Amino acid sequence: MKKTGFNLLLRSIVLLPLFTIANHILAAPADALRVEYHQWKLGKDGVRQEMSYSELLYRQPDSLWIEREVPEAAQRSSHDEHHHGGLGHKHDDVTGAPLWIVRDTQGKLDVKLVDRHEKRVIEIAEAYYANVGFDGHWVESWNLADPESLKKLKPTTVSENGLETYEIQRGNQQITLVWNPKGQYAKTITAKDSKGLSGRTIKASEITSPKTLPWAQLGNYLSRDYSDLLD
Repeated sequence: MKKTGFNLLLRSIVLLPLFTIANHILAAPADALRVEYHQWKLGKDGVRQEMSYSELLYRQPDSLWIEREVPEAAQRSSHDEHHHGGLGHKHDDVTGAPLWIVRDTQGKLDVKLVDRHEKRVIEIAEAYYANVGFDGHWVESWNLADPESLKKLKPTTVSENGLETYEIQRGNQQITLVWNPKGQYAKTITAKDSKGLSGRTIKASEITSPKTLPWAQLGNYLSRDYSDLLD
């Protein structure tokens, strides 16, 4: 009996680090997300305009890849409308192209646009961030919300699986945000104005990260500057 008890104790000591490691792995932020965006606006003429699109986010501690999901037929149509040949492109040709953002240890951002058609990695200076749909905020882009701001708020509800719901009033907008603390991302964000004339919804879901991350496949891409596209 004593030997059995000792064996059980030994097993518990050996397994404890394994459980600790497993819990640590389970608590790691989600490394790949699919994010659906939908927004609408009701005009003075009563016409409701809507826009929807989705993006893939591949997340590493120092890198973020944002890629718009574009149907293959739409990609071919857009590509065929232009004559290709070096730096003569206009910047419209890379609209919707993947965005690759790298942050160094000092917090400085290196933003690149990836043109797969011409195999170019295009450096984006801060002055042109808005042109490529980046607001310059690493945390909000990586997490879809600022977790530090949420720490200052008290969730209205916490679900059994740990999802935290926050109700936020910002100006004339009522925002409902569901935060996934385990995956470190905003699972849903719903915003509506007080008059019911406009709204926006963001929904994120975890997906499987590719075995080879997209930025590891750019070895033969040429480096260019965004200002070259503006000539």
